[in-house]
Amino acid sequence: MPDLTDKAAKAYSDAYQSAIDDVISRYPALRRLSAADAAVMLQSVDFENLFRSNYGMDKALEGLAVSFAKEIIVTPPPPALPSTEVLSAALQFQVDAANSQITQSAAEIKKTMMNSILGKQSEAEFAAALKSEALRPDQINSYVNQNLRTFHRTVENQMAEANPEELYIWDGAPPKSDECIDMVAQGALPYSEWVANYGAYLTSGTHYGCVHTLQRFVQAGQLDQAKKVREEQGIDA
Repeated sequence: MPDLTDKAAKAYSDAYQSAIDDVISRYPALRRLSAADAAVMLQSVDFENLFRSNYGMDKALEGLAVSFAKEIIVTPPPPALPSTEVLSAALQFQVDAANSQITQSAAEIKKTMMNSILGKQSEAEFAAALKSEALRPDQINSYVNQNLRTFHRTVENQMAEANPEELYIWDGAPPKSDECIDMVAQGALPYSEWVANYGAYLTSGTHYGCVHTLQRFVQAGQLDQAKKVREEQGIDA
């Protein structure tokens, strides 16, 4: 079942695909113009603004922050919270990265359209050229999902550093990588042990697309996944 992070990433990728489809639909009208007239018209089209406003990509970016805020709420709350300045900066870095991607995509689309017009390409040829250069929706989804989850892990680590006396688990969907299987099987450990044994994975995850993160251990039910993994691996409890 998709979590809030998945839904935010899908909203972003859906908005991107809508923008690409609309760009393709504009090509026949441009193609009927002379190269000079098409160039003038293309210069006047603010694709970046269209992406942000008309297709909801800015709204989807806001969804990244909202989805994350909902995900990190824990009950009971930890004794200490990390610096809000650090969290705000970390989130802004991820949003800036996504914003840069929109800017780059808009510029690449204009270039592709102009080259296609100069090459007298058909609509089908232009669509093929655009889709070969633009990111696919699944790539956009993966990119945003990865960024948000990296941010998620960064904040969880900040929370763990602020509360070193608490216990933490490596939490997420059923693990698939060997590293995640091993980490989930550890159960609840102090943050110092996580850093000493698995420090390289705590922010980046064990692989691209990793959905796991440190989570504060507050109730026995959180260890169900660890128990299942240990049984599957034949590890003594």
